[in-house]
Amino acid sequence: MKTRPILHGAAAALLATALSMVAPAQATVITATATAASSLPTTVPVLQDLINGDFLIHANNQATLPHVTGDGVDESTTWAFDFSSHPQYAAFIADGGLAEARLTLTLNTAFFVGGVGPITDIAFPADANGGLFPGWTLPTFINGVAGSYSSGSLTTSLVAQVGMNPAELFGWLASHNGQFPMIYGDDAIVTSASLTLVSAPVPEPATWAMWGLGAAALLHRRRGAR
Repeated sequence: MKTRPILHGAAAALLATALSMVAPAQATVITATATAASSLPTTVPVLQDLINGDFLIHANNQATLPHVTGDGVDESTTWAFDFSSHPQYAAFIADGGLAEARLTLTLNTAFFVGGVGPITDIAFPADANGGLFPGWTLPTFINGVAGSYSSGSLTTSLVAQVGMNPAELFGWLASHNGQFPMIYGDDAIVTSASLTLVSAPVPEPATWAMWGLGAAALLHRRRGAR
């Protein structure tokens, strides 16, 4: 009866080293936030933009009077999560990949249909040149009465729940030098937002080479023991 060959000596040491080197690296986690100056900002005429803390509420040139900018009705809001000054930003980029992106939005709205809102509102990474898709259509998660403001918060995974490509999200951050531009539309005031990114470390080529050497040594030993 054949017995299972035992790997020992230099081959065993090499394989042990290879296994230790390909152990999953610890992920880097970075978070950025954006905050409004007011949950009910002073409105401006409908053809004017309005800065509300970290958020820019855009004029709606197609809106009809008596609409105004800043009431959270039929308007889009843009901002950028700033990761550039995060102490772990360089380490995150060096990891070379993204595993998770968790977005939290806090909204204040007076636009309700059947006592719930927001209705068909969307949020996704976007800048002046375009955005990443698919966009996220928010579920209704705030209860209220039309005309009266109510607030609520919602968290989603842009990867697991929205279906965005992790490589594209990583590239979006890297190509904007640590900024992560976003857009929200269109029937709420965005009072705060946060984005947490979790890296997916990519093994160094030397690590895979060491693993290959260890595997080759194991195969050679097994063949020699037959």
